[in-house]
Amino acid sequence: MKVKLEEVIAAIDRLEEERRQMYADDRVTEEEHPRMREINHEIEQLWDLRRRIEAAIAAGLKELPVPPRPDPENMVG
Repeated sequence: MKVKLEEVIAAIDRLEEERRQMYADDRVTEEEHPRMREINHEIEQLWDLRRRIEAAIAAGLKELPVPPRPDPENMVG
């Protein structure tokens, strides 16, 4: 597979750690809110990709049969 499961898991772990650090003082500041939204969005997409990769591996496939859906936030037009 082009995207490795270990890389996706590592990216999820990094983002979750960043999110934990933001919550360390029991609140997210006004300045942190935009980054928190980005982190949550990225984690959601990475979990989707992780599930797709794990399903493909379990099915014995070398490629993802259906590519991940495009991110509507990155679409132009």
